[in-house]
Amino acid sequence: MGKLMFLFFCLLSFTSISIALDCTQIPASEIYDSNTVNIPKKDGSLQTLPGNFNCVYNISTPTPASHGLYAIVTITNGLQGVNDYILVTKITGSQRKIVSAGNKVETYKVIPGSQLSVQVITKSVVMNSQFAISVQYHSVVIGPSVQMKTGWEMNYLDVKTINQGPFSSLTYVSKEHIVLTLATEALDISIYDNCYFIDGTFDNQRKIYEVDDFFYDDGSKFTTVSHHLTVVSFQENFIQIVLNPVSEVQQFSNFLSVRIVKAVTPFETVFNEAIQLVNFDSVGIVIDGFHIISKPCNAKVVSGPPNNSSKTILDLSTNPSKAQTFNVKDLTVISNGCFFHFTATASN
Repeated sequence: MGKLMFLFFCLLSFTSISIALDCTQIPASEIYDSNTVNIPKKDGSLQTLPGNFNCVYNISTPTPASHGLYAIVTITNGLQGVNDYILVTKITGSQRKIVSAGNKVETYKVIPGSQLSVQVITKSVVMNSQFAISVQYHSVVIGPSVQMKTGWEMNYLDVKTINQGPFSSLTYVSKEHIVLTLATEALDISIYDNCYFIDGTFDNQRKIYEVDDFFYDDGSKFTTVSHHLTVVSFQENFIQIVLNPVSEVQQFSNFLSVRIVKAVTPFETVFNEAIQLVNFDSVGIVIDGFHIISKPCNAKVVSGPPNNSSKTILDLSTNPSKAQTFNVKDLTVISNGCFFHFTATASN
C-alpha cells in the first residue's frame, strides 16, 4: 500500500508540473511600459522541467507608430541533463543553443515590432532541469526619418551620435536599394547586441541584422531589399557605418569603407576597387606612401562617394611622391585598372 501511495504522489507531482507548463504565452494585456513578466513562474523562480517537454515561448513587441516598446529578455539556465537544451531564435533569425554547461544567464533584446522565441526541450530521462525567463518592457520614442544625401555628399554615421537615451533610432530613406558598409575594424567591435540594422522600417521589417551577421561573411556590408534602412542603438559607442545607393557600389568588384584615425592605416588595392575613407572625428585626411605595382595605372582620389558628382582631387596615375593632405572629412580612392599601395591618416 505504501509503495502504491508513493507512486500515486509521484504521478500527481509529474502531472502538476506538466499542467503548469502548458506553453502559455504572454497576453497582450501584460505588454506595457515598465512591466516585468516572468515565465513560467510569476515570481521569477526556476521551474523544474518534466521529461519529454517541448515548448516554444514567443516574445514580441507591438509595431509602433511614433511610440513603441522594446523588451529585455533574460534567460536563466538551470539545465542539468546533457541532452536538454534551450534554443533561442533571435530577432535577426539566427539561433543560439543553450546547454547545461553554457552560460547560466543570457540576455537578449527585442526591438519594436519584432519577435524572439525561446524553445525549451528535455529528453525522456528526467534530470531535474530548470529554467526561467524574465521579460522587461520599456517604452521608446521612434526616431526621425531622413532622406539620404545625393551627389557629392557621402552618407556616414557614427552610431553614438544618435544616442538620446537607452534606445535611439534613425531611418534613412533612398530612391534606391541601400548598401551599408561597416567602417569599424574587427578589433574595435566588442559588443554586438547594442546595435541593430533593419532592412526597412519598424512597421515594415524585411530583415534585422546584428553586426556579426554580416561582418565576417559578407565583406562587412549588406544590401537592403527595401529603400529604407533603420539604425537602432542601445547606447552603442563603437560602430561607424557608411551608406551608399546601390548604383554607386555595383560598378566595383570590391567596395570598402574605412574609418581613418591618427594612426597610419596601410592599404593594398585590387583591380576595380573603391575604398571610402572617413574621418569621423575631425576634418582632414592625409594620403601617403604611394607605390604603383602595375602600369599603366588608372586610379584617382575623388571628393565624396564614387559617383559623377564627385570631383577628382588627385590623379594617381602621376604616381605622386609626396604626402597629400585633403581638407575634407571623406573621400574615395578608386582603382580602375591597376594595383598600388598607400597609407592614410587623419590630419586632425
